Amino acid sequence: MKIVFWASIAGQEITACLRAIKGTELTVVESLDQLAAAAPDMEALVIGGHFFKADAARLIRERAGKLRFIQTFTAGYEGLQEHGVPAGVVVANAGDSWSPAVAEHGMALLLAMVKKLETPILNRPKHAWDRAHSAQMGSLEGMKLAIVGYGSIGRAFARLARPFGMRIIGLRRSPDPDPLVDEMLPVGQLNAVLARADVMLVAAPYSKATDKMIGAVQFAACKKGMLLINLARGGLVDHRALADALVSGKLGGAAVDVTHPEPLPADDPFWDCPNLILTPHVAGASGPVGRERLAAFVAANVARFVAGEPVTHVVTL
Repeated sequence: MKIVFWASIAGQEITACLRAIKGTELTVVESLDQLAAAAPDMEALVIGGHFFKADAARLIRERAGKLRFIQTFTAGYEGLQEHGVPAGVVVANAGDSWSPAVAEHGMALLLAMVKKLETPILNRPKHAWDRAHSAQMGSLEGMKLAIVGYGSIGRAFARLARPFGMRIIGLRRSPDPDPLVDEMLPVGQLNAVLARADVMLVAAPYSKATDKMIGAVQFAACKKGMLLINLARGGLVDHRALADALVSGKLGGAAVDVTHPEPLPADDPFWDCPNLILTPHVAGASGPVGRERLAAFVAANVARFVAGEPVTHVVTL
């Protein structure tokens, strides 16, 4: 079986695992032209969702007649949603392999906001032993956490938040119960939940339907002083409305690992918002451990496809 891999991260780790799958022939491509040359014979494609643009989608429709499976090595798959895949092609993402690292990053951001760590970090170069910020420091114990988009990342974050004594409210399209949360509600009840939440974690998939799902209406509904964390996609949150909520003091703080657009232009006023922590879409980075976890995850699912077994983490486009 012929497999094509278009890499940008963890290339060595993933290719090593893919080559170990018996009965396969692996081709590594680094450009659209190389993908075009490999397309007629490929039966499975391992690709980052960010590579799947209009030209790649058109090429696959026109030349990849044998393709039956696409495995992304990213959690996001917006490009595949937007441009589509040929009928009969199964698509799976790698969300679970990224979730532990992303959740850890989110917890670090939350603790930084609650413990006001930015102040002593800025004071250190000044050699200032200033404890004035201690009056604003808080605790996670007893805080209500609303997880918007309770999927793989949301569940991993809930697992970390539970030992801190947080009360967890999950919101998703199908509000099936989960032992890690105290309440599971349909996402349609978001505004009512925000009125009593101390922290909102945004972890929903991005699509045209969820564009700016967190905006002025939601910030107006939220409890004064609420903290926001966005670990998903920048387009889920209306940044202008978020900036207004931070400037007005309606929000107590925000920490985002994603923006729209990315990278955020140097002259964007969002940089200057008060009580904002901004990291440059690095939540999933976790060194060799993370790359090995990703490679094992991707190769295991490709091996299932090669063996004729049902693959996991299938996404609906």
